[in-house]
Amino acid sequence: MTAHWGVRDPAATTGSVDERRRAMFNAHTVLSTRINLILNLPLDELDRLKLKGELARIGKTRPNRLRNEPRG
Repeated sequence: MTAHWGVRDPAATTGSVDERRRAMFNAHTVLSTRINLILNLPLDELDRLKLKGELARIGKTRPNRLRNEPRG
């Protein structure tokens, strides 16, 4: 089973170093959130159709808040 989780490509970001760093951080945050959600699914309780629905839902999930600056 596959799922497409579109995330804005941070490498395509132009602008200052800070803007590019923020884009990379935001992509990392979105992917990290989604990966953690999938890792916590009760896979033994989901049939194929429910799993597909959960993957679609996770693909639309965005973190509650994206920080403007990564912690250094």
